[in-house]
Amino acid sequence: FDESYDDGKSGGYRDLSLSVEVGWVMNEGLVSFARVRDWEGLETLQRHICEIQVRLRSQHHQIVNEGLHTRYVELRNQYNG
Repeated sequence: FDESYDDGKSGGYRDLSLSVEVGWVMNEGLVSFARVRDWEGLETLQRHICEIQVRLRSQHHQIVNEGLHTRYVELRNQYNG
């Protein structure tokens, strides 16, 4: 952490976001997850990237119940204009 960083610019919000890509195939209506090393050889492979957010419970409460995510979206849209 950099003590000189101005967290006022971000509203002080912090979380850890992990992007995870999963691959699977359907066989007779059943889903089988595929190892990454096998992906190239699977013609019917389906893939999806999902985001896992890790945050403190107190942060989650503020984000959900106090409308902080809505504020974030408004600020993000304003700066990305």
